Amino acid sequence: MNFPKYLIVLLLLTGCVNQETKIKNYGFSKNKNVNLNVSLKLSEFKDYGILIDRINEITCNDSVPKIVIKQKNIIRNIFPTEHCEPMIFDPEGKHYVTFRKGKPFEWQTIIEILPNSLSKKLTDDFTYYRNSEKPENFLVIIESERKGKLNGIEKFIKDLTQEYDKLGTQLELNFAFWETIRYLPPPPVNKDENEIQNE
Repeated sequence: MNFPKYLIVLLLLTGCVNQETKIKNYGFSKNKNVNLNVSLKLSEFKDYGILIDRINEITCNDSVPKIVIKQKNIIRNIFPTEHCEPMIFDPEGKHYVTFRKGKPFEWQTIIEILPNSLSKKLTDDFTYYRNSEKPENFLVIIESERKGKLNGIEKFIKDLTQEYDKLGTQLELNFAFWETIRYLPPPPVNKDENEIQNE
């Protein structure tokens, strides 16, 4: 009677030992020197503003920010698209995911992005074309207010990267982390300026 019990325990232990941790990278690490990578965990940041400031600080010190998301048997490394010097870059609104109260929404809407829509969003909205008819990569711009909490962002990234992995594509999946910019109406024109223009 004892032999079957020992056999089951042995098989369970063997199964645990054989499970290797996979490492998956998303985004482009501009520097191949792994020693320059600075690992970040989203749970370590009090709010979104501190996270994006830290990403910028690391980039501007010639290092590479790497957001590490650990799951069972898999580590997902996200290399944010960040440049120390601001670039002239105006992607279409479809690339944006706006976080409010831990939930992802389509840009400038109240339409929540649900997990079961991520596969379609990848191919329809997050595909990035530069100057050709063929997509260059996938681009996802995550934005939130500076004081926004990071609740929900890690889960969104996990879900999205899982859908990306299912595509089996060679196109790179890039993430950018930006601050939500409130669009203010233009200031009123002075009467004197109006009179001058009418002359």
